[in-house]
Amino acid sequence: MTRILTTIIILLLTSIAFCDERETIRDATGKVVGTATTNGNKTTYRDATGKTTGTTTKDGNRTVYRDATGKTVGTATESGNRTTYRDATGKTIGTATESGNRTTYRDSSGKTSGTATTTGSGTIYRDATGKTLGTKK
Repeated sequence: MTRILTTIIILLLTSIAFCDERETIRDATGKVVGTATTNGNKTTYRDATGKTTGTTTKDGNRTVYRDATGKTVGTATESGNRTTYRDATGKTIGTATESGNRTTYRDSSGKTSGTATTTGSGTIYRDATGKTLGTKK
């Protein structure tokens, strides 16, 4: 369960790490669960109450994820249409592969853990069974 939760969090953080302005993150029921605000190469994430929950900093093809205290919790490295996610120790915890408007996420064993589909109105995140986990606009 921890692995799935970590993967979902990384998926959400990664997908919004490159936004140009403030974006709203909603759960599957449409309830606002947070925001992401980008300033330059740094994105700050806040929960629904406005409390900072973490940040990402992008440098070239590498993104560093930090928790609210500034401690590094993981990284993402892009290569072509594939991104590899690693935890703070450098261990691979998953990958994402983009194809058209759809991104497929896989855990460290290669098993599909979810998808993200982008349309003109935002992005819909689904788990491996197709159940909607949340949206970003």
